[in-house]
Amino acid sequence: MVSEIARNVVNQSLRIREDDVVHVFASGHMLELADEVAMECRRAGAETETLYISDRVWYWSLRELPMNWLRGESKTHLALLDVATAMIWLEAPADPKPMAKISADRWAANSEGADHWYQKEKQRKVRTASFGLPAVTPQRARAYGFSYQAWKRSMEAALSADYSRISEVGRRVRGFFDDSDREVRVTAKNGTDLTFRLAKRKSWIDDGVLDDDDLAAGIFETTLPGGCLQVAPDENSANGKVVFDLPIPQRGKLIRGLSWTFEDGRIKEFSAAKNGEMILPVWNESTGDKDRFGWFEMGFNHAAKTGFLNNEIASGTVTIGVGENKKLGGNNESPFQFQGTLRKATVTVDGQTIVSEGKLTV
Repeated sequence: MVSEIARNVVNQSLRIREDDVVHVFASGHMLELADEVAMECRRAGAETETLYISDRVWYWSLRELPMNWLRGESKTHLALLDVATAMIWLEAPADPKPMAKISADRWAANSEGADHWYQKEKQRKVRTASFGLPAVTPQRARAYGFSYQAWKRSMEAALSADYSRISEVGRRVRGFFDDSDREVRVTAKNGTDLTFRLAKRKSWIDDGVLDDDDLAAGIFETTLPGGCLQVAPDENSANGKVVFDLPIPQRGKLIRGLSWTFEDGRIKEFSAAKNGEMILPVWNESTGDKDRFGWFEMGFNHAAKTGFLNNEIASGTVTIGVGENKKLGGNNESPFQFQGTLRKATVTVDGQTIVSEGKLTV
């Protein structure tokens, strides 16, 4: 399985070539896969550098270093981007529990620091693949109350899905969103009733492969496993309420009953039934368009299951996000991004139903 994953990301997702310089970022529990990825890149003739990210040093830095250090530009990371043409992220701390002990202002400062990297990555048009697999650990499963084996099977199934089928569904769905100013309505039996308008922008289909059409459209990032559509609507158009019916894993706890009420695109009420302290203080400490409607997302990976960390790609799910949306062609600028997912939503586009209580109808 490890060798197959490495071959797929190198040869299909990023299409690594002999003129590429590839940086592989890996946590300790991902070093075996990182080695396979590096070897596969070198078979293609590319140069590689593997950067090990220590959980211990990362957590220590977040807790102990001065705020200016966290907010500042990382000279090392920015220098790496001067030569990188592709990056593969196999990074996530194995145990999320220490996250709960880090203050909101430190998380916000760390996001500001990471934004320097992200802006240069976009400017340099570095092809990037980020994996969900590093988050699948026994420690994280225990923290969130997941069955580790069931989660692992779900992730492997989603990674091994029929991606030609996923791309086909994505093309059908895209027809409702691209270059359109139609009205979208999202409803659910839990009290969700949100309307917004599209903004005549291109949608982004993340099917796990960065092909020529993606690159020509300015899309240089993919997430594995893939299987979703994202679009940045009119940021000022969202009105109504969304109550997410799936828990949101955050810093070692599950946020339940997250609810946003929008008025002309801005959040007027941000609340949660349980564990809201995992995100509300971070949101309060953040800056920019943190409270602005950011994106709409639909999932269509037929092999993915909800209830873990990649709810947004499962077929029929609907995700709403706030904050930074520049990569989707939007106008929001902020170091803050956050999203929640609905499992049993109904979606209409100018009155035509495309999702009915969590089932795709197109």
